[in-house]
Amino acid sequence: MITADLSHAAALLAAADDILIITHVRPDGDAAGSSCALCRGLRALGKCAYLAANPPSMARYEKYMLPYFAPTGFEPAFVAAVDTPGPAQFPAGWEHLAARIDLAVDHHGTNSGYAKYTYLEPDSAAAGELVYLLLREMGAPLDGETAEALYAALSTDTNCFRTPGTTGRTLTIAGALRDTGFDAASLTRRLFETKSPARLRLESALFGAMELHDGVCAMVLPLATIAACGAGEDDMDKLSLLTMLPEGTWAGLLIRELSDGTWKVSLRTDGTVHAGDILHALSPTGGGHADAAGAVLAGPPEAIREAVLAALARVKNAG
Repeated sequence: MITADLSHAAALLAAADDILIITHVRPDGDAAGSSCALCRGLRALGKCAYLAANPPSMARYEKYMLPYFAPTGFEPAFVAAVDTPGPAQFPAGWEHLAARIDLAVDHHGTNSGYAKYTYLEPDSAAAGELVYLLLREMGAPLDGETAEALYAALSTDTNCFRTPGTTGRTLTIAGALRDTGFDAASLTRRLFETKSPARLRLESALFGAMELHDGVCAMVLPLATIAACGAGEDDMDKLSLLTMLPEGTWAGLLIRELSDGTWKVSLRTDGTVHAGDILHALSPTGGGHADAAGAVLAGPPEAIREAVLAALARVKNAG
C-alpha cells in the first residue's frame, strides 16, 4: 500500500479513464451516496465511470446506485474502492478485483491496505467527506443531485450529525452541499423521521427481548421475528442505534440473522472502546470505527453474543 494524500488521490483520478467504482456489500447511505457522487463527478469531468453492480439492500438508496451500474462486459482501466476497508467486504461477483484496486478512498481505521494507493482519513465522519474534497480538488462541478448524494452519505453515517466523529469540517461541508439548493428538509424526513408500521413492530419486538449486561445492551433478531413483523430490508436501516438508547449503556450489540443463515453483527459504543478493533479481531469481515462497526459471523447467536461481550469486557477492564 502507498498512502496518497488528497492532491495525489485527486491526480490519480484526474489522469484515469474507464473507471469502475466498487463499494462494500449491502451498501449503506455513505457507501451509496459517496460512490454515486464520485461517479457523477467523474462523468461531469468527461470521464467514463460506472459503479460495480451491488444492489443496495434498502430501497431508499437505490436512486444513488442503480442508474450507474456498469454494463455487462465493461472492462475498467482503473478501479477505485470507496468506503470499503478490505476485499472481505466486496460484494459477491467482484472478488476477482481484490488484487487490482488502484485507489481506495476510505475512513475506516481497519483498512487492510489492499489497494495500490490508499487515501485514508480514519478521523473523517464519512467517506462522503473525502469524496467531496476530491471533487473540489479536481474542479468537478457540484450540481444538486451530486450534492444530495453526498449529503445522504454524511447525514446517514453521522446519524444526522450526532455521532462523536462529526466535526466542524463535516458541518461546513454539509452547509456547502445544502447551498446547492436540493431539498434537504425532505431528504432528512425521508431518511430519519418516518418509519413503516413494520419497522415500529420490529422495534417493539427488539425492546421486549433486549438484554442488559453491565452497561451493554444486546439484541438478537432472528428471521422469524422479521417475518412476523412483516419487515423488509428497508426496515433494517440504522436498527443498531436502538441498542444505545437504554440509560447507562456504553455499548450496544445487534445480532441479526441473514437469509443464508449467517448473522450480521453490529456493534455500537460510546467511543471508549474501539468497536472496529473488536469485531475485526473476531472475523476478517469485521471492521469499522471506534463507535460503530459490523461483521458477518456464523451462529449460533448466543455464542456470538458471548464472544462479543467477553471481548468488550477484556478491553474495558484493560483500559
